[in-house]
Amino acid sequence: MGRLIAHNIRLLLRNRGLVFWTLAFPILLGVLFKAALGGLMTTQSFDPVPVAVVDSQEYRLSPYKTAFDELSRGDDALVTVTSVATTAEGSSLLADDHVAGVVEVSGGSAGDGTGFGMEAPRARLTVTTSGMEQTILTLILDEIAQRVDMVTTLTASEMTPGSDPEQVAAAIMDRLSGAGFVLDDRSPSSMDPLMAEFFTLVAMAALYGGMFSETLMNLAQPPLGAVGRRIGVAPTRKSVVVISGIVASYLAQLVGLILLIVVCRFLFGIDFGSNWGLTVLVASVGALAGLAFGVAISTLVPGGENMKIGVLIGVTMLGAVLAGLMGGPMRYQVDQAAPLVNKVNPVALITDAFYNLYYHPGDGGLWLDVGILLAISLVLVGASTLVLRRQRYDSV
Repeated sequence: MGRLIAHNIRLLLRNRGLVFWTLAFPILLGVLFKAALGGLMTTQSFDPVPVAVVDSQEYRLSPYKTAFDELSRGDDALVTVTSVATTAEGSSLLADDHVAGVVEVSGGSAGDGTGFGMEAPRARLTVTTSGMEQTILTLILDEIAQRVDMVTTLTASEMTPGSDPEQVAAAIMDRLSGAGFVLDDRSPSSMDPLMAEFFTLVAMAALYGGMFSETLMNLAQPPLGAVGRRIGVAPTRKSVVVISGIVASYLAQLVGLILLIVVCRFLFGIDFGSNWGLTVLVASVGALAGLAFGVAISTLVPGGENMKIGVLIGVTMLGAVLAGLMGGPMRYQVDQAAPLVNKVNPVALITDAFYNLYYHPGDGGLWLDVGILLAISLVLVGASTLVLRRQRYDSV
């Protein structure tokens, strides 16, 4: 088994096209991102982002108003807020390029009158273009929404009829502190939109790593070439060949992904947080998802090797775009129009895991993302195993 694993690793690394797409291409793309966007958030003067907000009762009673009031204060204000009476008025300002986006808050309830709402309000962002200002607005709304959801959930668990609001607030703060939730240096004013792009880049590289497992699985299938036919009649059990290929591809993929993270951290200056153990864990789960993705395409998608590689590249790029690789507004619009899409999009899940690891290290969102990725990997590998067993049965 060990010799087969070593042989497969050498086989993978000798494939220049494979090494380019899985290792070199993400780093080159990172260089382009850094060159094009790297200086935008580090310039000495940064103009606040103009945004129109519909001044409804829901907005005035929501945490969004408190957040926007705070973010629009002082010399280092991140946004300038223009209050409008209707969505149509905001859309007019947007069409005339006076604002970068229009925010409308809906939903939310005051609960029992204590001020602790049992239903979290929701904000809808309308934009007409995709750029840095729109990405900043998207990050702000995402951050506010996550914190509102967290506090709403904790409030629902702590609040009982006749509860003292001050005691409930103190209990919530104690639970947040105990979970490792911090506000220092993680506020929206400290966000760097470039980080989101690189989180998605690493997630895309994890799925591209599926080319390793796909290549070895293609070689092991008799219908796809002479190597597969020789393996089919070799004395070595097919299960040993498949398992050694999976282990070899996973090791090669994981090392490449960790190398990319190291390059992003120390060459591009992208901060993944202080917990390197959890960073490696997310990378490991992401590599597993990429491996399962490659195995599934190799066994479930009909056609030749080039066809299968084309499907993997195409689906990975689509997932990266939906996850926000080309800008935060795209991700935001997808989440608003079809919220379930990115709940099962491995690229989005890996991106969210890195995001939660940095901004909410003590939140359950990280473990939810990891759990969904593991479930997706299990389903893909399970389906592929059933197909492989049937192929072995047909060859007898």
